[in-house]
Amino acid sequence: MAASSTHAKKAAMSATLPRKLTLCLLLSSPAFAVAQTADSPAPADAGLPSVLVSASKAGRTVMETPASVSVIKGDAIEQAHLETLGDVAQQLPNVYLTNFTRSTPSLTIRGLGFSDDESDSTSTSVLLDGVPMYSLVLGQLFDLQQLEVLRGPQSTLYGQSSMGGVVALRSRDPGQVLGGSAQVDYGSGKRRRASLAMDVPLGEKTAVRIVAGGEKADGFIDNTRLQRSDTGGWDSAFARIKLLHRDDMGGTWRFGLHHANLRGGNDYFADASLAREHRSTASDAGVNNVKYTLLSGEYERALAHGTRLAVTMGANRTEWNYWLPRSTFQARSGYDMKNEQVSLEARLSGAAGAYDWLAGAYGSHITRDSPYLFDSSPYYLSATTAGVKGGTVAAFGELGWRVSHTWRVAGALRLEHDTRKLDWSSRQAGLFDSNGDGMPDAPFDATTVRNGNKVSDTVALPRLTVEYRPDAAQFGWLTVARGYKASGFNLYATAPDAASTAYRPEYGTHGEIGYRLRGAQRAWDLAATVFYTRLRDQQVTVTDTNGQSRIDNAGRSHSQGLELTGTVRPLPTLELTAFAGIVHAEYDDYVKGGVDFAGKQFANTPRHSVGMGLHWQPTPQWDAGLDATRQGASNLYPASSTVNPAYTLVNAHLSYRVQRWTFGLYGKNLGDAQYYTRALANNIVVASQPRTWGVRAGLDF
Repeated sequence: MAASSTHAKKAAMSATLPRKLTLCLLLSSPAFAVAQTADSPAPADAGLPSVLVSASKAGRTVMETPASVSVIKGDAIEQAHLETLGDVAQQLPNVYLTNFTRSTPSLTIRGLGFSDDESDSTSTSVLLDGVPMYSLVLGQLFDLQQLEVLRGPQSTLYGQSSMGGVVALRSRDPGQVLGGSAQVDYGSGKRRRASLAMDVPLGEKTAVRIVAGGEKADGFIDNTRLQRSDTGGWDSAFARIKLLHRDDMGGTWRFGLHHANLRGGNDYFADASLAREHRSTASDAGVNNVKYTLLSGEYERALAHGTRLAVTMGANRTEWNYWLPRSTFQARSGYDMKNEQVSLEARLSGAAGAYDWLAGAYGSHITRDSPYLFDSSPYYLSATTAGVKGGTVAAFGELGWRVSHTWRVAGALRLEHDTRKLDWSSRQAGLFDSNGDGMPDAPFDATTVRNGNKVSDTVALPRLTVEYRPDAAQFGWLTVARGYKASGFNLYATAPDAASTAYRPEYGTHGEIGYRLRGAQRAWDLAATVFYTRLRDQQVTVTDTNGQSRIDNAGRSHSQGLELTGTVRPLPTLELTAFAGIVHAEYDDYVKGGVDFAGKQFANTPRHSVGMGLHWQPTPQWDAGLDATRQGASNLYPASSTVNPAYTLVNAHLSYRVQRWTFGLYGKNLGDAQYYTRALANNIVVASQPRTWGVRAGLDF
């Protein structure tokens, strides 16, 4: 953009602001956090780097993206030892996790997403190389180029599963130089991890990257009944082959085959008094095995007249074997779930004069097999099967108009049609009291089948964005959009009416105002976002009279709050970051089971989160980081009185590089904070991981 004398004055003034603005932000945040929008600091460059956001589908940097966004580069993920999406959530404002086990985290963004692991539809879209995935089985993160989190409804771009936001994972591209790296880790709980990555050029325009690794660790649960102090452990393997090819027409092809397999135990649930001490009295270790295989493909090409073509396709299969210890409910309880999905998206984008545009189409098909068994024979047995087939077709587009050199207005619209078909059966068997003496003595056994249950939604999802950019150091935006979460079925229902009756789609009217500032010579960044989302027919998890959890629709509710982030590089070798998040996510009109939830905060949604961090690289050989986050208190389950107390997490890492070798030391939850990641309605909880540490050694070749 052309500079003017006014802009020059503003730039000069901004050079005097960083210390004052950064000091205000740091004083407002009583904890530390890892960097949100920048890679590791490099001594050769004192300025913060510009980072592209792929999930916006506009090819813009973080500075120019009209959304509350956090980007963590792959090197930072490895240095901070962020192993799962749950670890990532604890480093970001207004992003939280809930999980039954460490390997199956479900993200809650601005209060939305708690019920995703019990629902037929989700609130947060998770993409791996642009392909939508069933996020609960992603397990470990490995060999990523970067990770992006867009907060707030992204339904215009992504449709039904993005009411809370979008999480986009990008794997590393192959390099054109033959070489690679190997790394081994050893840590608390006898954790052993080894990985190997290698780039192999196949020509001037073609290369392949091969990644493989595995991990094995004892658990941190002291099971006194089994006389073991290592239950809840895991054993995993992961691999990826990625091909990159640039053709003679100027196009870029990417194909990836991704696989991960994690096997572990599942005796995490315990009474709060036991969970606080990471103890269990479960009768067995339980089972928690997850795996996925993904085939992904991308094609990008610049066409004539500034038009660009982008195509993303993928097919994936996921499995989750989840079996609780028999003592949890005095029964064999669990499931073997399978999920298959294929998807294809094609889009064109371009610009002409003061106008820019985007047009695309999307289609997907999903098949899910969700059985559930509860077996306390001979007294009671419940065996349900639920087979779901779903499809989505959508067309979307955006037209932007640069009204002047400082203002841009953009209107976007997505038209989407979603279908679901459910084939369901339920076998209920056992004994009942036939003579009133209080003893079950007469058998019963009945099977009910309800096939061909259907539900569909056809929706229009508009979005209006106004952008303001007076110069390269400032960017502001106002967005008004409609969010949407598709209708679905209660897959684990035991009664035919409950199974065949679909819950309604969830809609949201969303407004957001944000502003970003960047200091002279890119020495600092500040960003602030204020948001309000009005929800209708919110999909929530409830417990029925039989003690079974299912999805219901609340009448009216809302989520409002703000996010603040800041980064400053006072020295070329030192980077300081901070964030703060506030969210009031409450029911306005919802009564269930005689309980009025009006005014109650959503489950697993602390009202505040704050953090600060530092990253120091005094020489090219040394690298050190320290971060701490403070999460506010929250309710763990809608029908549970169990409160997760506020807690503080402190993490640190230190590494030294000599020639081709790197040696490192890291620690997580150094203060050994005690908190919970899940609760049942009967106040049985899952405790977080205790303090962990590890050492690592790596070799580049």
